[in-house]
This record gives sequence, C-alpha cells and structure tokens, in this order.
Amino acid sequence: MNIAVFSDIHSNVIALDACIEDMENQQIDGIIFLGDNVSDCPLPQDTLARIRELDHAFETWHIKGNREDYFVQHADGARDGWCYSSYKGSLLYTYEHLTKEDIECFRNYKGTRKITIPETEAITIAHGSPASLRELLYPDGENTKCCLDQLDTKYLLCGHTHKQGIFEYRDKLFINPGSIGVAIGGRAVAHYAVLSWHNSRWNCCLKEVPFDLEAVRRSFYSSSLMEKAYVWPKCILKSLETGINMGPLCAKAAMDLAELECGEGADVTENHWRRAAKALDII
Repeated sequence: MNIAVFSDIHSNVIALDACIEDMENQQIDGIIFLGDNVSDCPLPQDTLARIRELDHAFETWHIKGNREDYFVQHADGARDGWCYSSYKGSLLYTYEHLTKEDIECFRNYKGTRKITIPETEAITIAHGSPASLRELLYPDGENTKCCLDQLDTKYLLCGHTHKQGIFEYRDKLFINPGSIGVAIGGRAVAHYAVLSWHNSRWNCCLKEVPFDLEAVRRSFYSSSLMEKAYVWPKCILKSLETGINMGPLCAKAAMDLAELECGEGADVTENHWRRAAKALDII
C-alpha cells in the first residue's frame, strides 16, 4: 500500500504535473490532499481540473486549508476587505476564477480527519494542525509535541509551513510533505511525500521534483494576476527562484516601514510594499 501526500499546491499546476509524472513511476494506490490547493499562482481552474482527474483515477482524501476556508468565508459575505492590491489582490484574483461548485466543494471539506485503510494503522490529517488551519507545526516544536501527545493515532500529516520534515516523538510520527506549489528549501522544485505500509507500520519517503520555472513565469506574466496583485505575485516568483518564503518577509518589511514612518498601526500602502520589495531584491 503506497499513498502519495500532496499539500499546498497553490495553483501551481505546472509543479503539480511534474509531481504526477513522478508519481506515475511508482505504484501509488491513493492520494491525500492536505489543503491550500489554490491561490497565489495564476491557474486555479487548471489546478482544480487536474485534481478532479486524480479523484477519478485514484482513491483520494481531502481536507481544507486556510485558503479554501478564506474563499468560503468570502463567499458568505465576510468583511475581509479584498481588493486589487499587494495584500489581498491574489486572493481576489483566485476567487474570481472559482465557481459556485468549487466553493461548495471547499465548504464540504473537513478541517481535519482520520483515515483508516484496511489492514493498516489510522492516520490523522490536518492542514496546519488538528486544532487550527493556520497553526505552524515544525519538527521538534513544543506545539508539535503537544499535538502528538494529544493524538489518538500514531501518525500525523500536516502541511501549511511549506517545509518538508519528519519528526519521531515517543511512539508517534509527524510528517510534513512540504509544498508542491511554493516549496521552501529548494529552487524550482516541488515537494511531496509517499507513505508505504511495510513491516506493520507506515514509512515515509520525502520527494523533491524539479519543474519548469520558465513555464511558470510565463503563466504569471500572461495572466492578469500581475496587474491585480502587484507585488505579491513577484514575491511568489522570487520564492520559486530562491526557495525562500519571500511573501511573509516582504509583508513584514512593508509593515515595518509603515510603522517607522507613520506610527504603530499605520496603513501599509503600495509605496511601502514596493520599497520593501525593492530592498529585498524582489523587484
């Protein structure tokens, strides 16, 4: 029994296709999706179409990520202030490319679930953590240990951090497959994992797959995402080029500039975003 684990695709269908091709060289029996399938890259519908193809070809298990949750809340009228900007423009762009059926699909995903496959041990899956879609769990983190202590299974799969890792703690195993779409820790690579049931336990192999960065770049510049989300998609491209999570770094730098010049709690303007991006060599 071999299960592929996909997380944080973020509409990077080109990286997803590279992982699918890599996966086809193995005997895969099913696929776990840990959420954040769309947003940030410019091809959400292509990505969702590819996932639906996988749903028909394999047994699959899905949960929602924080991004799917954002889109459901926006559809329900949340006062989230989405507009074309470096801060929220990428989310609005993706939302405009989703259908009502997509939103209802996201709505039906659970935040966490337990997978039980006959003749194997149960696995708990979550996006951030079993307690929160946005919690960051890192190997050897105190909150990771706390989650594992409270877990009623021996295995926990989580994404969200975009960083691959395996952590054994007492009699339990924490696995983050990394991100397919915006992987941290490698240039122009996609990360996923393969779980194999062997010798009465789940064993994990972390996978790193190169993809065509120039094709991704072309998809960005041929879309309207660059005009609607300003600095943010440039942060995503820089992340793909470097393996460094540039979006949060740029956002923090822009907030620091705003606070320095205008005081605590000041609005972050596009000028702050552009200057922060220039200082970080994003633009």
